[in-house]
Amino acid sequence: MAALDLHPDAPLDDLLRHAVAAWRERHGVSARRFGAEALGDPGFVFSQGRGRSVRLGTADRVLAYMGHPPLGPAFRGEVEAFLEVTGAKASLLGAEAAGNRSLVGRLRRGASPRLRTVDRVRAWMAAHASVEEMGAIRARIGENHNFFEAARPGSTAAPLSSAGAGINLEEEGGNGMYANGTKYLSTREAAAWLGLSPRTLDRYRVSGDGPAFHRFGSRVRYLAADLDDWASARRRLSTSDDGTAGREERP
Repeated sequence: MAALDLHPDAPLDDLLRHAVAAWRERHGVSARRFGAEALGDPGFVFSQGRGRSVRLGTADRVLAYMGHPPLGPAFRGEVEAFLEVTGAKASLLGAEAAGNRSLVGRLRRGASPRLRTVDRVRAWMAAHASVEEMGAIRARIGENHNFFEAARPGSTAAPLSSAGAGINLEEEGGNGMYANGTKYLSTREAAAWLGLSPRTLDRYRVSGDGPAFHRFGSRVRYLAADLDDWASARRRLSTSDDGTAGREERP
């Protein structure tokens, strides 16, 4: 994804989650080991799989561990270029994009917002710059300034990057595939997404207790949306919650 690429294929949290899953698969590193070595947090991958938005500084540490450039300097560079080119007020950007008038000032002091906030700010900037202004912003940032190099098409670290029509791309290590730009996850990737083991998903396919899946010949693949739906249906508020509270009784 080049700097200020207006409409990324997926939220940054999803891109990072998939980059981590592909890297772990390629290097044979368990979820707990990855979290422990990258951040000193063995539960990081599992919290990622549960949908927790990662802070910018944490994402940079993870990317550094995998050998990718950081997001923080690129994002701050985008913000400064946008303000300089468009003449927009920093307080307006912060208030409208993130509900925080002091956001830019905090960024300049090294604050680390969550990636979902970064997504919102980048979307707001994209919607409030003309074509000419976008060209000037890119010129100031430079063509070699990549916001998320791991998200570039063709990168083996970027399972979610667009690959065009047809199921014609398989990732190195991850064995995921694309169909019409949609990413289908392998069993290992789906298991990492949910914080489960591949063997557990294998059992669930037999018992019918797991998420929906697709078959392409002999290959089994999952959609991220189906994984999220399955996980959401298992949300509980307490250990005594059996998941039936609030459901309407059927006649």
